[in-house]
Amino acid sequence: MVHAATRIQLQRARELGLTDDGVHRTDGWPSGLVTRVSSAYWDGIGDEVVRHDPSETWRVYMQGAYRDLLRRWLVDAREGPTLKTDLFEEAVTAHHLFSDLGPNAIGVDLSPGVTHAAARRVSGADRRQTPRMLVADLRALPFATASLKRIFSGSSLDHFEQKTDIAVALAELERCLAPGGCLIVTFDNPHNPIVNVRNFLPFRLMRALKLVPYFVGATYGRDDVAREFAALGLRVTHLSTMVHVPRAPAIWIGRIREGLGRRGVSATLLRLFQACDRLEHSAIRFRTGYYLAVRAEKPKGAPQVVAG
Repeated sequence: MVHAATRIQLQRARELGLTDDGVHRTDGWPSGLVTRVSSAYWDGIGDEVVRHDPSETWRVYMQGAYRDLLRRWLVDAREGPTLKTDLFEEAVTAHHLFSDLGPNAIGVDLSPGVTHAAARRVSGADRRQTPRMLVADLRALPFATASLKRIFSGSSLDHFEQKTDIAVALAELERCLAPGGCLIVTFDNPHNPIVNVRNFLPFRLMRALKLVPYFVGATYGRDDVAREFAALGLRVTHLSTMVHVPRAPAIWIGRIREGLGRRGVSATLLRLFQACDRLEHSAIRFRTGYYLAVRAEKPKGAPQVVAG
C-alpha cells in the first residue's frame, strides 16, 4: 500500500522540484521497500555495463525489436502520460526507447545513479529538454491512482527474487493505470528451455560465463499471466513472444567482431538476428522466444480504489 504522502499527482510533475538532471527522489517509502543495498547494486551494475557493453549490433537489434512491439501494441502516445518502468537502457546506450513513448513520457528506476545517467543522456548535450524521471520502487509507485494512460514495462518485473514481489509491482501498475489504459509488459520466458535452465544456474556461474550482466529473478509463465492479470481485472488482449535469436551467442559474435576492430553495426548480423524473429509466428514460438510479451487493458468501467 502506498502512503498518501508519497502519491504525486502527475499533472504536477513539473512542480516536483526536479534537479537539473530532471531527477526527483521520492521520500516516505513504506519500510523495507527501498534499500541502500538494492539501489547501490544497480548503480554499480550500470557502471559495469558501460565498461563492458554488449555489441552495438545487439543494442540496435533489441531497440528495433521493442520498437516493433510498441508500434503494434501501443495506443496513440501523443495524449496523456506514458510510464516507462526502468531506465537502464537510457543510462547505458543511445539505442533506447524513451523518445518513442511520446512527449508525455515519464520514467522511473530504483537506482539514483541509473536515473541520473538516463536523464543526462536523454536530455542531450544542449540541455534543451528536461526528461521527467524519478527514483522509485515499482512496488510503491509515487503516482496518483488512475493517472497514467499507458505503461510500458520491458523486462522490469523479472528482477525480483520472489513472485510475490512481481504480484505487488503488477498491482501497483494496475492501480496507476487509468480505465481504458494500456499496459505492455515483457517477462523472461520460462517456457524457453535455455531461459529455464539459466534461471536454475547459480548467479555467480552465469556472471562468470557472461551469460547475464546482472541479477535475474523470478518470472511469470503463461499460466501466471492468465491468473494474475485476471485477478487484477486486467483484460489480456495479446500474448506473444519476442527476441528469438539465441542471446549469448549473438552477443559473443558481436563482441568478437568488435574485438577485431570492426566497429559499428553489422548489417549482416542485424539481418540474421531479425530473421530469427520470424519464429514469433511459428508453432514453437513459446519455446524459442526469450521474452513473453503481454498487452492488457484496464476496462473503462473498472472501479478505482484509492489507497489510504
